[in-house]
Amino acid sequence: MGQELGFLKIKANVAGDVTSQSIMKKKRVKRSLIMTNPNAKEQYKILLKASLTLTSFLFIGLVFIGIFKWGEMFPFIASLFIPNKISILSAVLIGLISSLFITPIVLITFIKTRTELPKTEGSDMIKKIMIRPSGIAVSAIGGGVFEEFFFRGVLIGLFIGYSIIVDWLVILVSTFLFWVIHVPQYKGATGILTGVFVNGLIFALLFYFTGSLIPPMLAHGIYNTSIGIILAKKYKK
Repeated sequence: MGQELGFLKIKANVAGDVTSQSIMKKKRVKRSLIMTNPNAKEQYKILLKASLTLTSFLFIGLVFIGIFKWGEMFPFIASLFIPNKISILSAVLIGLISSLFITPIVLITFIKTRTELPKTEGSDMIKKIMIRPSGIAVSAIGGGVFEEFFFRGVLIGLFIGYSIIVDWLVILVSTFLFWVIHVPQYKGATGILTGVFVNGLIFALLFYFTGSLIPPMLAHGIYNTSIGIILAKKYKK
């Protein structure tokens, strides 16, 4: 009986070693394929570059909050997500409904006008990113969370409340800056740049009238995801 148990133990250990070696081998092969495939390696570099660029909005926003709200950083950040006169559920629904309104209109407009991404370095990067699910995720999270946090939560949230005129001036300046950072990507594509400005204004108004980043974050994230899926189908061919 003891010999049988010993034999079974040895057999189990051998099987475990074989399984571990098999897993390690698969990982090495996967890494090797990534390193030896120039296209895959380039795509990962582009994805990393895009991630770092979008993440920078979060850090810059935190610096702004630290400067203007020193000692009140955490309460201020929390206040950006709490709606003024509506419930959180209502804010979520507003974000979802807004995305269902914005996305189809933009897609139908682009299809009807046969709008194409311009031949710029930024657009080429978008094409390469969007053919991967991870790229679509980066676009959705980066645009929906980090851009909204900075352009709406920080640039608008920090400087509104003085007067109606100042509020609208802040909204327009924030929207303009949001538009400016997209110009290098879509340079020469008037229709796309117009859509970027209009979307930016809608996201700004969603934040302004609800007092919460939840609606614009949801609307922006879903919009980017939808556009990303369409671009993936188009440029993956």
